[in-house]
Amino acid sequence: MMRLDDRHADAAVLSLIVPDHSGIVIPILRSGALAEKFCRDVSSANVEAVFDRCFYLRCGDEFICVGAPDIGNGPLTLIGNLGHFELRPGQPAAVCDWHITIGSSVRFTLSHTELWRPPAWPIRMPPARLIDTCATLARRAAINAPEEGLARYVCDLPEASRRPPPLGRVAGPRIAMFERWLSSVLDAHTTPAVACREAVQGLVGLGPGLTPSGDDFLVGALALLDAIAERAAHAALARAIVDAAPGLTTPLSTCFLRTAAAGHVGEALHRAVSSVITGDADAAVAAVGKIGHSSGWDMMAGVVTTLRFAAAARMQQPAYAFALS
Repeated sequence: MMRLDDRHADAAVLSLIVPDHSGIVIPILRSGALAEKFCRDVSSANVEAVFDRCFYLRCGDEFICVGAPDIGNGPLTLIGNLGHFELRPGQPAAVCDWHITIGSSVRFTLSHTELWRPPAWPIRMPPARLIDTCATLARRAAINAPEEGLARYVCDLPEASRRPPPLGRVAGPRIAMFERWLSSVLDAHTTPAVACREAVQGLVGLGPGLTPSGDDFLVGALALLDAIAERAAHAALARAIVDAAPGLTTPLSTCFLRTAAAGHVGEALHRAVSSVITGDADAAVAAVGKIGHSSGWDMMAGVVTTLRFAAAARMQQPAYAFALS
């Protein structure tokens, strides 16, 4: 889950390092595809949330993130070398193709922005190797994932005797429902016993924070299904997320879910999933550690859960089917 730093919970002031003078102009170096579209389509927005290294602008149901290079690229992200200034939620911003102006002293220019897109997904390993990678990541999550999220308990090993916290106990039956739906939809000869909408709505908005753990889990599941070209399952899950009842989660997390449902993921998650399907558990762990407080690990829980079932389903197919699909 993404959490607003406790130091900024009330004032939410962004403070970075550039001399304090009026008329600061900050070039945007890279733009995600959806952030670029936001700047073309929107004329005004408001500052929605502020963190140490980035802030969010909102117009209606749409969001973009403006941040420093070390937050990583993403479809909704504008990257620039931010400086010293103050922002507070609610401040208005004027937006156009070429610049974003907030107040009278900060202007972000987009005239020389490089468009960022993630690379193509790599060729995945055979299903037996993928199952081994899932087991490795489950062991790593049981030890390294934060207590606050789901990953430590979703990915935990069967022999573990630790009792999950309240969030884990609530999430368990809902993830089991998701697994039943996933297992049946991956089996072309089985009619799903659980409706996708039912399986999804139990997870949307589950947990605290701006991006609840259940949402992050679903984003990870979508990314994995896209990476291994499970198109029918991805399409069904994406439809259920888009059609989910409004108000189940935060507006920002709704935007992230719909972005993932449309096939867009950020750089760190793309790297994590690419590492998983090529068998590099260390690189996958390093990548998820860069996504929020526990969001990356919750996404990894969705990746590992989904990959377990997808790889097991592929094991039932002829060996050539996995390579050619």
